[in-house]
Amino acid sequence: MWDLEPSIRTDIGRLERALVHCPGAEVNSVVDPDAWNWDGLPRQKKVAEEHAALVDVLEEHGVTIDYLGEVSEAFAESMFVRDVAFAMEGGVCIGKMVEETRRGEERRLTERFVELGAPIYHSVHGPGGFEAGNLVWIDEDTVAIGRSRTTNAEGIRQVRTLFETYDVDVVEVPIFGSTESTGQTHLTLVFSMIESDLALAYPQAIPNEFLELLDDRGVEVIEVPMREQRNRAVSTVVLEPETILLPSGNPVVRGELDDRGFDVIELSIKETRKAGGGLKGLVLPLERAPPE
Repeated sequence: MWDLEPSIRTDIGRLERALVHCPGAEVNSVVDPDAWNWDGLPRQKKVAEEHAALVDVLEEHGVTIDYLGEVSEAFAESMFVRDVAFAMEGGVCIGKMVEETRRGEERRLTERFVELGAPIYHSVHGPGGFEAGNLVWIDEDTVAIGRSRTTNAEGIRQVRTLFETYDVDVVEVPIFGSTESTGQTHLTLVFSMIESDLALAYPQAIPNEFLELLDDRGVEVIEVPMREQRNRAVSTVVLEPETILLPSGNPVVRGELDDRGFDVIELSIKETRKAGGGLKGLVLPLERAPPE
């Protein structure tokens, strides 16, 4: 049941508990990948194998896993649980999906959190649009929120009110779109904190003002080339300080991390990324230790 420590204000502390969804038959419900902005039709069996490998690594590193459970076959992207909600201060905020194909996932996540006994601090509603894949913690007192087609000004206003309750500053980051300029990109696909003073970023998609803010805060940015951004290199998962999950096939980013002494665990998401997401989207952190 829900017995979390009161705070989760980091993307880089040791991951202790997470929610995931094992992809099932819903993946096969899509017949027109263009209608879903997918890069093809992923093979469900292979997607499930890639997800199982991820869960194995999480459990090997002591992460307690909660599962979403059964979902409607209409929710073909349910494996990307992190897009829908985020946990902080012992409770949960449920977003509101902007993409029509994903509407309804919010209710399933809410039902599961209620089953776990989690307090629901806020559910984005009305004209608000907020997909939690646009949220990145910079430090324990500052969160970056990407604004694009997947998160609008009203959605940001609503979650800003929640963050202000806990004295967390919000930095709004306009996203220029993905490398295909669809405007559907989540911030986590173009910016990710991997240490308190180190980040991965695809600078073509974010404003110079935001990069300057990071520099002013002493955060070094590893620039991810276009090919590796498309291969979801930015969408990493920090397991614990200096131990990181990286999608395979990204030699430039891998080299940068090796040079800085990271323990890099590469995982294949070749089939999974056809559905548009990355590793980070597959893992909804529920509990992280404070950064050391």
